[in-house]
Amino acid sequence: MARYSISRLVGPLFIWAVTVLAGLAVAGFRGADFETLLPVGLFLLAPALLTLLFLPVVQRDWGQAVILLIWTGFASVGALLGGPIGLWSLFLTVPIMGMLFFRGRVVEGFVLSAIALIGTYFGADYFGVLSSPLSEEALRLLSLIGIAATFALLIAGMIAATDNRAAIDASGSGSGIPWRQGVSGGLFEFDANNLLIDSNEKGRVHFGLQNLTNRPALSDLAADPSATAQILEAAHTARRTRSAKDARIALGPLASDFSHLDARFTPVEGGGLLLHTIDRSDEEVRLDALRQSHKAAEQEAADKTLFFAGVSHELRTPLNAIIGFSDMMRSRLFGPLPGKYAEYADLIHDSGQYMLDLIGDVLDLSKVEAGRYSLTLDTFDVSDVVRSSVKMIRPAADAADVAIEMDLPQDDVLLITADRKAVRQSLLNLLSNAVKFSPKGSHVRVAAMAQGGQMRLSVADQGPGMGADEIARIGQPYVQGAAGLSTEARGTGLGLALVRQLAELHGGQLELDSMQGRGTTAHLILPTEASR
Repeated sequence: MARYSISRLVGPLFIWAVTVLAGLAVAGFRGADFETLLPVGLFLLAPALLTLLFLPVVQRDWGQAVILLIWTGFASVGALLGGPIGLWSLFLTVPIMGMLFFRGRVVEGFVLSAIALIGTYFGADYFGVLSSPLSEEALRLLSLIGIAATFALLIAGMIAATDNRAAIDASGSGSGIPWRQGVSGGLFEFDANNLLIDSNEKGRVHFGLQNLTNRPALSDLAADPSATAQILEAAHTARRTRSAKDARIALGPLASDFSHLDARFTPVEGGGLLLHTIDRSDEEVRLDALRQSHKAAEQEAADKTLFFAGVSHELRTPLNAIIGFSDMMRSRLFGPLPGKYAEYADLIHDSGQYMLDLIGDVLDLSKVEAGRYSLTLDTFDVSDVVRSSVKMIRPAADAADVAIEMDLPQDDVLLITADRKAVRQSLLNLLSNAVKFSPKGSHVRVAAMAQGGQMRLSVADQGPGMGADEIARIGQPYVQGAAGLSTEARGTGLGLALVRQLAELHGGQLELDSMQGRGTTAHLILPTEASR
């Protein structure tokens, strides 16, 4: 189908009508009566008027065929009406109309014209020339005006066809290899009625249109109803906004050859639409594999978290028993112990306590990661939590010959709304780390300060410190700095990870300031009013 069928038809039809009306006007000025002019005018204007009625469907193949048949019947009737004078030139109007569509229609027009011409000639010869209902003057007028209108239509049709060919050549879609074939992906052009005008080979492959002889509508591209709805919605949006609209269209399951297309709908002048499609099936398969892998990883992490939580809970009961019995042995409740056994009781107690602390961290961390750790918020004085935490950690600090200093306001009350247990646990972890990595004879300083709606708890030590790369990794589960890998100051790397998670649950954060050889300062920053 030619791109400009409607506009190409209107011009020649207008020329035909003007020529007919001009001929009638000249005949009227020369004295022809109204009874002679009326039937001649109606007959010659009839095919043009009928063609105008079929303009809304001229883009369809059957609409073009009907128009060619209208002019074929007009030529046959004119030839019969002409009698001895004859109007055989009217058969030229059929291929002329075909010229206004595209080259294939010109051939069809000549075939129809030849068949009608032969049928009319032999029919008139076999049955004899029928007497015409028109007068001799009307027949002569019909012949003259018909011949003039036919040649006017021929000239107008040639001009219209030449203009259209120039437009097609200018757009690069003339004969030879159309520019559409060089476009990456599929390219379609639709008219204002969403009927396909043209497409390239890649586009037809995308939608399985290789064997179609008719022109599908935009709604016929995809077999899947949801894909069709997506295409129509994107096309409507592009026309409404008068701008290009991008969409990823799911045509079918990932196992199919073309499952997903990136489509761009671009409105053009006259209500038409350009559709550019690029196959993204392989990319969608990879994305789907990544999504499945991510889902499996999340499920695995959740299962692992639940496993740790369950195992940690079950281990607490026997460990509490071990620590309890070792305490009884250390206290000599049932009598003195030989020297070595007393040392072993101390080792059992310390190891059991270490394991209990470790299991507590694992259990709490697994609850946080599983989203099952719920904060119990109340309002309290942070200074009380700092003093009680220092009191709890002081025996370990004394054993390590490390002094603990507190920097707290003397008169002001540091009120905060948070989970008291979580704040104490975080502070104990920070103090434990500071004492663990501080050399003998050094000191640890803990401070608390409220400022700008935030509570800042700082724990500074004089340990070996860390580099920037270590700081970036610290706070992740089971990750330790270089000092944490020494046998004297062993750890699991869970402490700071738990502190960071608890801080984020409150809407706060954990910051680490450290330099190698100059110690580390950990800042636990919490909002003074945690959201409930």
